[in-house]
Amino acid sequence: MKRLIPHRPAPRAAWTLATAWAAIAWMVLLASPLAAQDPAAARLLRESERLLQGGNPEAALEELELLVQQFPNDQLAPAAMLRVAELQRAKGAQDKATAVLDRLIENHGRSSEAALAMLQKAELTLGQASTTTQLQDARTAVRRVPLLFGRDAYPILEARRRARTVSGEICLLLGEAPDAAADFVAAIEDEPPSPAIGRAQLGLARAWLMIDERAAATEVLERLKNADDTLTDPVSRQGAADLLSLVHRRYLRPASGQDHWLSTSRYPASGLALREPAGVAAAEDGRVLVVDPRLPLAAIILPDGSVGDRSNLRDTERPGFDAQGNPFIASENGILVPWGGRIRNLTDPRRGSPLKNLIAAAHGAFGDLYVVARGAKSLLHFPAGAGGRELLADRRPEFVDVARDRQGRIYALDERGRSVLRLNRDGALEGSAAGSAAWKKPAAVDVDALGFIYVLDRSLRRVELYSPGGQLLAAKGPNMGGGIELRSPEDLAVDGRGRVFIADSKLPFLVMLD
Repeated sequence: MKRLIPHRPAPRAAWTLATAWAAIAWMVLLASPLAAQDPAAARLLRESERLLQGGNPEAALEELELLVQQFPNDQLAPAAMLRVAELQRAKGAQDKATAVLDRLIENHGRSSEAALAMLQKAELTLGQASTTTQLQDARTAVRRVPLLFGRDAYPILEARRRARTVSGEICLLLGEAPDAAADFVAAIEDEPPSPAIGRAQLGLARAWLMIDERAAATEVLERLKNADDTLTDPVSRQGAADLLSLVHRRYLRPASGQDHWLSTSRYPASGLALREPAGVAAAEDGRVLVVDPRLPLAAIILPDGSVGDRSNLRDTERPGFDAQGNPFIASENGILVPWGGRIRNLTDPRRGSPLKNLIAAAHGAFGDLYVVARGAKSLLHFPAGAGGRELLADRRPEFVDVARDRQGRIYALDERGRSVLRLNRDGALEGSAAGSAAWKKPAAVDVDALGFIYVLDRSLRRVELYSPGGQLLAAKGPNMGGGIELRSPEDLAVDGRGRVFIADSKLPFLVMLD
């Protein structure tokens, strides 16, 4: 149902990211023009690494801060400062991280580590952006890195490729595909070979798809998918394989005269007994989250079809995945994190009382939240760190679901108006993205990575596929093939490969269209 653009690292991933920054710092250390290493400083750095690998980041942080205080001019000081900043980021202490990065840039401004510090600062700005203007400011900041640290003086500097890649990704968020392609091409062609090239190649393919250069995009995806392990990272290769699969499903199959969906099956094939599945969400990496209030049950189905985490949860409505790929569930009393034991309570902007009866939610581009609640004649928007507000109340809609695309645009399904309304990343209405007077009871909406729109009609018992421009391309149901007929469909979701999952409360399994 609600797939999102990842853009802020999850807490667990942050420690891994800290280790990655440390490794980069080690690689550039020998090129530093600072004084030689003091043995005591080296011991502190080694001890911090041991503590970090042992799962004790607080103690590692103390060792690193001691190194910076006692040996501010040592060759190891900039690398230690980078690690301090990243560990502070992982703790959520953004102000402390920024202060350390500022000090590194001021005191060691021509070191290779200063380039990484500038990049980290830009990423902090990106992570805290709450408007399109702030996204643009983050892009401006990250573009300074290749300007100030050119190849003549810094022939090998991975921060330069990363900066160009991040700039391209921001351009994609802003919908500026040609500029994004230029950034990605520079990251690929103007920098020394490294496994990090895969991220830029994947971004280039996405940019070309946005401007309808499908042949060029497919060529890049094929090359990245089949690249050697030593040349690209596994995450980018898997992303290329998934996106290539989606391109085949949405473009190449129809072009060759095939249907958009060639098969229907039960999902998963085994290992999960459902009773009345009522909600489903799919992450881009192929994980599926299903909720069954009757059991009660919330469960993650892994990409290989096996069952991962599961819990007995009550009063659940529709699930989703947030910007980091973490699962959440709209519930009677708020937004539930199923395996974190947390619930985000919201205040109803119409009454000032606790918001109840949430139906669905989607995370916006800026850490905000869009919510559909039973009985609300508006879309409820909760900006990060601020109170809620009503959107589109003047239209007297009856919203029943909400989703988000890769550019951060929001899609709200209006049952009364028989349309899917699209809002830009700042929450302003762009217009109708899809709709049909033939709809009887539209119940769920999702959007894939290429911008195709999927709508489930509960009364018609069918799924409809719309182009990014709103043209009806295909419909399937109630007879889905494979001996499966929809009886009471409640929700649908599409993953990064373009597979569609349907939760039907009268079928003891999920229906998968492939």
